[in-house]
Amino acid sequence: MRFHLIYDIDQTKLVQEKLLPLVEEILESHAIYSPDGLKSLDEESAILTYLSDAALRDAMPLILEKKLSLAVLPHPDAKESCIGLGVSRQLEKAVEHLKKLEQPVLTDVLLCNEQVVFNQVSVGETFMTNSDLGSLNFFRSGSIKRLKRLFKTRFFRVNIVLPNEKTIKTAVAGITISEHRKSSLLSRLVLDDSSVNDGLLHALLISPRSISQMLRYTFGFWNNGKRLPDFAAHLKVASLGLEFPEGEKVFVHDARVRRADKLDFEMHEQQLQLYPGAYLKLPENNAKSGELIKTRALAGEQTSKELSGHTIPLIRQASSDEFKELFQLLRKNAKTKSTYLVLMVLSTMLATFGLFANSSPVVIGAMILAPLMSPIISLSMGALRQDRSLIIQSARTILTGMGLAMLFAVILTWFTPINNAGHEIISRTRPNLLDLSIAVVSGIAGAYAHAREEVAKTLAGVAIAVALIPPLAVSAIGLAWLNWEIGLGALLLLATNLAGIVLAGSFTFMLLGFSPFKRAAKGMLISLSVVLLLSIPLAFSFGQMIKVHHYTREMEKFEWKGTEIREIQVQNLKPMRIAFKLVTAEPLQSEQLDSLKMLVEKHLERDVELEIVVALER
Repeated sequence: MRFHLIYDIDQTKLVQEKLLPLVEEILESHAIYSPDGLKSLDEESAILTYLSDAALRDAMPLILEKKLSLAVLPHPDAKESCIGLGVSRQLEKAVEHLKKLEQPVLTDVLLCNEQVVFNQVSVGETFMTNSDLGSLNFFRSGSIKRLKRLFKTRFFRVNIVLPNEKTIKTAVAGITISEHRKSSLLSRLVLDDSSVNDGLLHALLISPRSISQMLRYTFGFWNNGKRLPDFAAHLKVASLGLEFPEGEKVFVHDARVRRADKLDFEMHEQQLQLYPGAYLKLPENNAKSGELIKTRALAGEQTSKELSGHTIPLIRQASSDEFKELFQLLRKNAKTKSTYLVLMVLSTMLATFGLFANSSPVVIGAMILAPLMSPIISLSMGALRQDRSLIIQSARTILTGMGLAMLFAVILTWFTPINNAGHEIISRTRPNLLDLSIAVVSGIAGAYAHAREEVAKTLAGVAIAVALIPPLAVSAIGLAWLNWEIGLGALLLLATNLAGIVLAGSFTFMLLGFSPFKRAAKGMLISLSVVLLLSIPLAFSFGQMIKVHHYTREMEKFEWKGTEIREIQVQNLKPMRIAFKLVTAEPLQSEQLDSLKMLVEKHLERDVELEIVVALER
């Protein structure tokens, strides 16, 4: 096949000096481009263009009408057509590839508002097609500017008209439409099943609900392979309409900035006889894939109205649908129901038996059975949004359940012939800052599990971690025994857990977008004040615990005349009292024990009382 070369008049010198010698052997004629000159060619002739994108776009209707076979060379202003048609940007390589082709390929043509699309049409922010995405070059100055622009990107409303006339009303931050996977970086990365003659276009709609969601995908991109982002919708259809209810919208058509209130896209199947560029993907067979519509990431109509005109938030904000569903659940959980009271009583009784039996598995079973976590999370939301009815209802439910459970636990303790506190009881009478930290993390997990349906099954694990029922049962045991040290210590742990969960739950709900900070400030301040007040005795207890661990480690280092010290317990700090087992080969005299006491005091650098169990090793 020999070609008719047409070129821009302003490239005449380059064509004569460089291009003509390169294509001489495949050239039949050459001329400066003009519509009349193109009309004079015979139908089904082969043309070789050295034109800008604008000139080639103007020539395309005539090329299609006369069924001319088209080959494109890399003109300096033909970036979009070279990308879309897979043409090398190096003139010599493009000509070398062209000489190897024997015949053209029948390809589709994508039109936007009846104008040919070579590469892509984009509306809004096209940050996902950034060539630096996920690469080490992301921090180049150009990419930093794009990242800054991302923080200013606003959602806009769009009505998507599908081929079956179904309309999707939503809001997005950006839209990219291309014919095939060569046309844009994102489509090359996430689309496998596309070609130049499958009769289908691709639309990628970006609707990130937060900047953090975008950045997680961006910086984890090399691990994502070709997976479509969870904030992107993908439409693979034969035609598509985009309507902008808020008026004309700026869009970019092959690098040309335009405005319109409506965009109509349609594929004209197998209309162009094309000599493909070296980088254009051609189908391996003639089998055509079906349409694909993935719109799960798109916001619903009501949510889209709320998003429209707003910038992408740093942290994901809850939608109206999420508000509605979560508030229905929390109000339901805040109500005092018979099932809740029964489970509170049963779980506390089970925990009481487990504490007396010194059995961790039984205590854990009581934690799983306990329903106390749900109304506390409801109280967190009530405190956050200053919802008086939700606060009163959930607080009433919590206090009623705890009061009834304590009553049954006290009665059960009276009828149980055990009057000594085992390890399971004692361990819940000395709360410290670690217990507060556990409560805070559990509150975060509980709030998040309520807000996200997909992780709601983890609530049992949260209930185990925060351990609300065991301190409730221990406080009841202390009350029944009239042992105020046990009772008040367990109540302090229970108050710590409650305050930590409420504060952390409120903070989590605020971060998830269920309340603006100004509205949440008062409730958060009250919760924080309670937590700080509780932190005073907890900090003191934590300091005591650190000292106990310190002296225990020091005693583990202590050695005395070939004996072995085991089972070290620091029973008290003021005065210091340490108990341990001393394993020795010979019986010890009183003078030897006095000498041991002096050496221990010298080692610890303080006075100490010792409780020693001497074990003879034979």
